[in-house]
Amino acid sequence: MMIRYALFLCLALLVLGWPESSEAQPDFNNARQAANITFFQDIKQTAVYYYLPGSLAIGRTAEKKPDLSFILMRYAGSASYNDEGKKQFRNILTIRLLMKPVDADSLRKARQLLQQSYPSVQLKPLPISQVEAMIVFTPVGAPDSARLARKGEMAAENDAGYTTSATYWQERYFTLCLDNNSADLLVQAFSKNLTVISFMYAFYSKGRTSKNALDISGYGSLDNTLKQQLKAAAPDSSEADSLHECIVKSDAFPINIDTAENPDLIRKIDMNDVTPPGYAVVNVRNYDFANHLRSDLYEKTVDLEATGAGGDPVSLSVSFNRKNTDVTSVNFRFKYAVRLDRPYRYRVRELLTDGQETISGWNTVNVWSNLLDVTTRPNTDNQ
Repeated sequence: MMIRYALFLCLALLVLGWPESSEAQPDFNNARQAANITFFQDIKQTAVYYYLPGSLAIGRTAEKKPDLSFILMRYAGSASYNDEGKKQFRNILTIRLLMKPVDADSLRKARQLLQQSYPSVQLKPLPISQVEAMIVFTPVGAPDSARLARKGEMAAENDAGYTTSATYWQERYFTLCLDNNSADLLVQAFSKNLTVISFMYAFYSKGRTSKNALDISGYGSLDNTLKQQLKAAAPDSSEADSLHECIVKSDAFPINIDTAENPDLIRKIDMNDVTPPGYAVVNVRNYDFANHLRSDLYEKTVDLEATGAGGDPVSLSVSFNRKNTDVTSVNFRFKYAVRLDRPYRYRVRELLTDGQETISGWNTVNVWSNLLDVTTRPNTDNQ
């Protein structure tokens, strides 16, 4: 009990002792270049400079293949759930994305240059409030003006998906669920034309600026499409000193994949009573921090427990916190085969800003789904 109390006390001191001025307030009106890196100075902490995240690219597997999968699943009902004959479809595109790290040598040179003005200068990753990502493709036989844009979720899976005070995240998983018509069109695009599919993304951050977008850049003719999809509908603010969220970096790049050489990237699966263990992935979502729903909440942890293939419980945990507000989606991927014909259960542990911890009871989910939303609901006692 004493150890538990000491832990809560330390966490309370850490959170409550965090000075209000430590919250990032970058000045986007005045960018500074040093060693080919763009920096934004903090309004109040003048010795603190923030740098932008790196560019994104599709990851590669151990076999050097694009780390991408497009699964089209059909569920025709199951006697286990008394829903025989009730057809359901699930089409999921997943892409592992890597962020190019900021060159360490350039960062060192930039520090030396900035130290001429501020000897105690601190270089930090610019806090990102959200990441918007989408797949854009042209249906086969249609003109470029008929491009379709479908927005997906950027999910973390492990520590590499979280930004620290010193480095940006390294990898995340883009997940897109498509209706049957869009899925069929995308399959055709993958199969018949290797240049009609593109990935677009934008990083948002909050700072002092009169603009809604600092930078929007695309790939050739995709530039206009990117602007139409990402640029805020509202006009830029006339107040240059106002603090608000805006796009700080965006880009688009084509997805060139030869499905003839990589036929396993697209799979069609019929599911009956038991889903293959390889698809035991639960996408956990929480918008408490991104949407500023809980001022009293410091961290939220979700514990999940399923029945292993041998009958023993298999457990894992995922967390969301106020330091990574852009992480609203985490893929919960079981490392071992689990029984998908058995229920799984979960509970939520909340660490509050005063150091207290609340733990919910276990909730049982009888039918497996790839989505679990633990966002705080309105009109609860925690609001």
